Formats: sequence, structure tokens, C-alpha cells
Amino acid sequence: MAKTKILIAEDESAMLDALNKKLSQENFEVITAQDGEEALDKALAEKPDLLMLDIIMPKKDGLEVVAAVREDKKWGAEVPIIMLTNLSDADTVAQAAQFGVFDFLVKTDWRLDDIAMMVRSKLGLN
Repeated sequence: MAKTKILIAEDESAMLDALNKKLSQENFEVITAQDGEEALDKALAEKPDLLMLDIIMPKKDGLEVVAAVREDKKWGAEVPIIMLTNLSDADTVAQAAQFGVFDFLVKTDWRLDDIAMMVRSKLGLN
């Protein structure tokens, strides 16, 4: 059985490494990107089962990536997306909600085990 594929887009190397290590240990196939353009290219090419996107990234921000992914009417319209952010402002939440994204992880508020549980839940693997 193929591993469940997750794309993590995060421009902070330490955060990206920690997420990659944790989710790889949880037996997910992890694809990483360090900016929004790379994230979008890899998402469209690889069609992962779940996306974790930082909101503030170079080249394209997470919301621009979400908007572009949602234009893919088959895979992109349905793929679960979790936003990673240092922001918890209402405007960003409202923008993401327009694209069917309601899951946010404020980086200062969680542990790696919490992320693994959220990913499993979004993928129906609990």
C-alpha cells in the first residue's frame, strides 16, 4: 500500500525539518517546499493527499497557493489543507475560509504530536 503523501510548505528551515521528521516517523511520505512557488509546482505535480502551508512565504504566500490549488477542479477542489501561521487575524481566516480551509495551526500554540493527530484526523486515519 502506498504511503499517504503530505506536502509541507514552510520557509523556516528548523520548522520544516521538525515537521518533516515527525510526519516521516508517523509513516507519511513527506514532500517539502520552502516557498510558495515551489509548493504550488510540487502540489500540482505530485497531487499529495494533504497540504500544510505556511501563510507568509517568499514568492507566493499560502493563500495564493490555496487559491491556485483550488482551481484544479478534481484533486485540488477536495484536497485537505492545513494552514501554518504566526498570525491569527480574522482577515486571514476569512480569506482561507473562502477556499474551504478551516484548519489553522498557530505555530506557537502546538506540539508535534498535536500536528500528527490533526493530520490523521483530516485524512480520516484515526
